[in-house]
Amino acid sequence: MTVKTISEYTDEWKQVPWTRFEKTLFRLQHRIYKSRQDNDLASVKRLQNLLLRSKSAKYLATRQVSHLNFGKKTTGVDGIQSLNPKERLLLVAELGDKFNSWKHQKLKRVFIPKADGRSRPLGIPTIKDRAMQCLLKYALEPVYEAIVSDGSFGSRPGHSTWDVQKLIYHNLNSSAKGYKKLIVELDIEKCFDNIDDDKLLSLIVLPSSGMKILRSALKAGVMNEFRINDEGTPEGGVISPLLSNIVLHGLEDLQNEKVTATKSLQRGFRYADDVVFIIKEGESQTKLMSEVVEFLRCRGLHINDTKTKTVSTLEGFDFLGWHFIVKANNKFACYPSKESVKIITTKVKKLMKDTRYKLEDRILKVKTVYRRWFNYHQYCDMKMINLWSINDWTRKYIIKSSNIKSSEANTLVKTIFSGHSSRAYKFAAID
Repeated sequence: MTVKTISEYTDEWKQVPWTRFEKTLFRLQHRIYKSRQDNDLASVKRLQNLLLRSKSAKYLATRQVSHLNFGKKTTGVDGIQSLNPKERLLLVAELGDKFNSWKHQKLKRVFIPKADGRSRPLGIPTIKDRAMQCLLKYALEPVYEAIVSDGSFGSRPGHSTWDVQKLIYHNLNSSAKGYKKLIVELDIEKCFDNIDDDKLLSLIVLPSSGMKILRSALKAGVMNEFRINDEGTPEGGVISPLLSNIVLHGLEDLQNEKVTATKSLQRGFRYADDVVFIIKEGESQTKLMSEVVEFLRCRGLHINDTKTKTVSTLEGFDFLGWHFIVKANNKFACYPSKESVKIITTKVKKLMKDTRYKLEDRILKVKTVYRRWFNYHQYCDMKMINLWSINDWTRKYIIKSSNIKSSEANTLVKTIFSGHSSRAYKFAAID
């Protein structure tokens, strides 16, 4: 028996027909999508079984978690940071051979800082469990997409925060009489921690083999932690955002306005578990909140009263890193929130002070980070915020920490903070 060398495994991985596999996966997902639209659940589960056993899906799931995902090198409880081509091919085989007996390992607890200074706990699965979750996601995502609301945007293919920005503009501009409206900013307390697993599973369409693995993932628990109850969805897994979307599906539609018997005007917008509702003059806030409370109660969730509030559009509100406001002349405005400006300012200063790198490298890093931030806010009115302070601070820091002349420092700073063209409200013209 001939034993393959690492170079042979590498060549085999490189020769995988990724484009053909992607087309095969898309066709299967599209068939699942159409069957769910027709409410043919038997066909949905049959096609999901076909996808879960598909060679294409297993290869793509392995590549996604081991090679493409941003957090691909985050370790789980097994301590494995990355896979070489041989290990990737063995994982593909394992996803098939052990599918019926798959047991989800415990999660590794990781804390990431939040904007308010607190930490958010994440449960990180092993790389093998992430691959299996990705496989389940491929089968489950088209089912959700077939019934999804027009007001849901987070963690969905082909959607972004800019879609929310555009729709909020259409609801609050002067022709829509946005100055007469109110905004309900809804905060769900510890959404992932409190989701009722039984309710979640009742909302999911998967064949029995897939449901068994999903239930194993939900009940996995965290290594070295005593779990008080079995509720909650581990935040940090590949499939976690999709599960959150499924359990909150319909929340964003509670305030929709009926236009015709079959058409409604979307006035609730949800990005993951962040939700805002737009209330017209004369409408009852009490009725909306009672419906929200009941909706969340059935899912084991409840409102965070301290962070949930109702504001006038003339006061403005923050959502997804932007500040939306209707100004005194009844004109709509959108610009980066104070928190967003504070974050980029802090990040620029931290990068510039990082003396582990040469000054030229630090400037390049700052330029990359700032350009990414600016591109996110490209449809905002950037004249509404003050970026001069960080511009001036960077110029002074370059002069102080190097032998670069003032004129050269000015040129360097211009390469970082200039050269952008604000495209404010061009999204308004897109229907």
